[in-house]
Amino acid sequence: MTHKDNCTTPIIITAGSTYLDIDAYACCVAMEELLRLKGINAIAYSNAPCNYSVVQSLIKQGQIKETLPSDWSKDDFKYIIVDVSDPNYLEKSIPLDNVFAVYDHHVGFEEYWTSRIGTKAHIEFIGAAATLIYREWRKSGLYDKMSVDTAKLLVAAILDNTLNLTSAIKTDDDKEAFNELCLKANIGKDWCASYFVEVQGSIEADLRNALFGDVKTICDNPVLPPYMGQISIWNVASVINRIREISEWFDSEYDCWMLNIIDIQHNCNYFVCDSLEHQTKIEKLFDVKFKQGIAKTSISYLRKEIIKRTVF
Repeated sequence: MTHKDNCTTPIIITAGSTYLDIDAYACCVAMEELLRLKGINAIAYSNAPCNYSVVQSLIKQGQIKETLPSDWSKDDFKYIIVDVSDPNYLEKSIPLDNVFAVYDHHVGFEEYWTSRIGTKAHIEFIGAAATLIYREWRKSGLYDKMSVDTAKLLVAAILDNTLNLTSAIKTDDDKEAFNELCLKANIGKDWCASYFVEVQGSIEADLRNALFGDVKTICDNPVLPPYMGQISIWNVASVINRIREISEWFDSEYDCWMLNIIDIQHNCNYFVCDSLEHQTKIEKLFDVKFKQGIAKTSISYLRKEIIKRTVF
């Protein structure tokens, strides 16, 4: 057994370097708890800021460490990466040779990681990375020992990533994990709605930063503008009322852009786009009609679903 594979080696669980959403946060916390129950020295660690999906009612101070113990040398630990598999989105200080396992629901780097770590590359197109961590708990035989706080974090992660289980990307595994974790945490629909309401409150308390904190660059896409923002909120009415102000913010930063506003309560989207050229292409592909720069969809779409549908 090599030093890298030695189960006594300290383990750091971390995610992407840009920001932590609730899926990344929950996966880090849940994996640390599981490993510690196994007697393994593990720390959930990240310097990335939390985004609006990580609400105050669900988190505790110190769950995610921002610094590592002073007696830990980076050459002495191995890493578990969650909710990301693109090496470009990892902290530059993470030695890729020390990555021990990857859990991600964003596909595209399966071959890269399989060639490095074999069967410990858990990458598949599924609603939430939290579902993959739930599986590890089930396989461990320690599921009964999962804390209620951790179960709630994983539930919130699945809710957020599957748009309240309405997104087309949800799988039977996501639904099973969600149902079992709700039982574990003794929560139901009212709790789920309250989570989304709290998220919306966080978004609207600092709307500009919430919007600009989640803008993706869209490269060489035949339909979409080169920049695309996204927010998921329980009810869009108050945000739609601020569209003129929001458009001015985006116009000041980007020449050509689009905003995807997901209305979770009503299971639909509002596309915001001022480019007539892109409006025409989006209307044809998604069967919508823009009026004053806004188009309402009949179902909800995550940004990654929109991108996937527009790549021919």
